[in-house]
Amino acid sequence: MPIGMFGLGILLLARDATGSFGSAGFVVGAFGFVNAFGAVAQGRLMDRLGQGSVLRAAAVVHVLGLSALVVAAEAGASTVVLAAAAAVGGSSLPQLPAAMRSLWGMLVDDAELRQTAYALIAIVFEVSVIGAPALVAGIVALTSPAVAVLVGGGACAVAAVGFSLTGASRRWRGEPHEVGWLGPLESRGMRVVVVVLTAFGTAIGVVQVALPAFMAARGSAASAGFLFAALSAGSLTGGLAYGARSWPGDLPARLVALMAGLALGWSALALAQAPLPLAALLAVAGLLLAPTTVVGSALLDRVAPRGTATEAFGVMVMGLVAGTAAGNALGGQLVEGPGFEAAVLTAGGVAAGGALIALRIR
Repeated sequence: MPIGMFGLGILLLARDATGSFGSAGFVVGAFGFVNAFGAVAQGRLMDRLGQGSVLRAAAVVHVLGLSALVVAAEAGASTVVLAAAAAVGGSSLPQLPAAMRSLWGMLVDDAELRQTAYALIAIVFEVSVIGAPALVAGIVALTSPAVAVLVGGGACAVAAVGFSLTGASRRWRGEPHEVGWLGPLESRGMRVVVVVLTAFGTAIGVVQVALPAFMAARGSAASAGFLFAALSAGSLTGGLAYGARSWPGDLPARLVALMAGLALGWSALALAQAPLPLAALLAVAGLLLAPTTVVGSALLDRVAPRGTATEAFGVMVMGLVAGTAAGNALGGQLVEGPGFEAAVLTAGGVAAGGALIALRIR
């Protein structure tokens, strides 16, 4: 749930502090961009040291970083100071998705069943985050964006500590392995997956900033929460449909088709002139989100070097998060300049580029 809260919560906090969606997008981008590298570092450490100590240390630093961000925003600090504090919080966000992804290799032997497990992760994630933007909107209405950010940080820390104390997490150990400093990126297939999912994340990042800007032009940026909920509802439905059956064709071909579908879905958002039609279009585009992440996760079983399970997922998350961060920053500039339509058409173009890469480099 905190992952779903931070995008909107930090955006509103920074916008109140700076008065600009462009500056706010830069702060959210700093949170996400540094989180990408934190994901890889935590993944490598968990593969070598186990999950518990890494997750608990990250939880402490994460809370401290977000607290510093709130203090800086309340004091009217500059955009650079806000971005620096956000970077501390983002770099230390506990990598529960990577830790959970690693456990499935120990808990489920069958590859087809693991795809269902990955779909289950996506569904649980969407159930959790589907209400997160609406929760942020409610907290902001009653108190302030600062409280929303602190609630998210507290929930994230509690979840990390609780997960690290479960029996499965305490039993899990990484396999001994030898790879170079690039880690799983020494695999060419791994590099292709990361590049395509970086494009996937960039398109999402642009849309994440475009939606509050769309609602701000109609009276309230915080009310964008229901648009994010519509997007998550579509993703939840897509995850249920994908995980409920086996699908024909190979995984690379599915990745091409999903990215091409997202290119059309994001571009179609430019047709909306009111919130309700936009919510409907978001729900349709969202149908492809969870299946895309499931296919990316399943491809790791094929392309990641032996013994790099957690780090490989961390690298995949790095691509997603770094792309999202770049998209946040790009989206902030687009909505401040050309406007909402240009932003969502750009998101569609980026997704189309990802589809072409997946098609050309199989």
